[in-house]
Amino acid sequence: MDFTLTDREREWVERGKALAKEFAPRAAVWDEESRYPTENHERLQELGLLGIALPTEFGGGGASLTECYLLVEEISKACANTALLVHDQNVSGRILATHGGPAHRETLERLAKGEIEVTIAMTEPEAGSALYEMTTNVRRDGDEWVINGGKTYNSFGDRAAAHLVYARFADTTGPDAIGMILVEADRPGVSFTMMPRKMGMHGVEEVNLRFDNVRVPAENVVIEGIEGSSAGFVRPLDIYNATRVGMGVMALGIAQGAMDYAIEHLRTRRQFGRFLGEFQGLQWMLADCAIQIEGARLLCYRALAEVDAGRTSAYHSACAKVAATEGAFKVVDDCLQLLGGAGYFSGAPLERMMRDVRMFKITGGTTQILKNTIGKALIGSLR
Repeated sequence: MDFTLTDREREWVERGKALAKEFAPRAAVWDEESRYPTENHERLQELGLLGIALPTEFGGGGASLTECYLLVEEISKACANTALLVHDQNVSGRILATHGGPAHRETLERLAKGEIEVTIAMTEPEAGSALYEMTTNVRRDGDEWVINGGKTYNSFGDRAAAHLVYARFADTTGPDAIGMILVEADRPGVSFTMMPRKMGMHGVEEVNLRFDNVRVPAENVVIEGIEGSSAGFVRPLDIYNATRVGMGVMALGIAQGAMDYAIEHLRTRRQFGRFLGEFQGLQWMLADCAIQIEGARLLCYRALAEVDAGRTSAYHSACAKVAATEGAFKVVDDCLQLLGGAGYFSGAPLERMMRDVRMFKITGGTTQILKNTIGKALIGSLR
């Protein structure tokens, strides 16, 4: 068992470090102005990194998920909003590349080039963690499908060219007959409203989506929901389980960035005639942070390595996401404490990092829901 990065993986880390250094000075701007990181998007597009993990046949970078998230982790240390952009582009793209057909190729190629965004429209006001309680539906009408319903917490939905919409293809309950259909944002009947300002991650807007008798051609179906089958709901879960780990990696990056900042503070700040880094109690706090980060990193990259090897595990993905997001929140909180009053003000990035990292304990599966996943995997079926 060798944990040494390959030469190619180290190259991705170095590219990420260079980009993080470039993006860091603007990170506070997106937060303060609630503005999309357009300049960062354009830079990533110029470098061909917005489709890093998508197949080369569609214009993607062909990188493994491990390589993709080594880059994302480095970017997260400086700007989590930009890291989330890379993450989301590759999730939507991997779904289209895996489950889409020839009719989706143009959308996928434009997505890989960073020309457009495509969101995943899954969550509904009454179907959050219990996703299979969704009510958005599609019905066949000749050569078209007609979509009705609404979605919420849709990231980047104000900018997206299209949405991958989870919906019911029959009058069913539970996961039965749920599937996925691509809906272009400029179709008549598609609309959105902005959601209130979030606690953090201000560079990424969340919207409510509405679909009122929206008509799309039959070829827009990505995964058709079949009555009597839950396959349309289950099939994309391998991709979600894999990219769920990405949420953990982004939180991990924020935590590492916070610890790096705190270390520099302890090395340069003096009190009581000594550098803060000389006080054992503060060294122990820092040691606890390092232990959390190192442990979470191993869990995350083990889970990603399994995906790259074709062995996606909901159990290992859930363990990695919970450990990384819960640990990262604690690390950022402790690092803010190490800065004292200075950490509580916007002059230091810790205040922003504290608000940003909190989101990752919720999005991509809450800690509590994922603990259910872990518990069920350990106990097994009791009936």
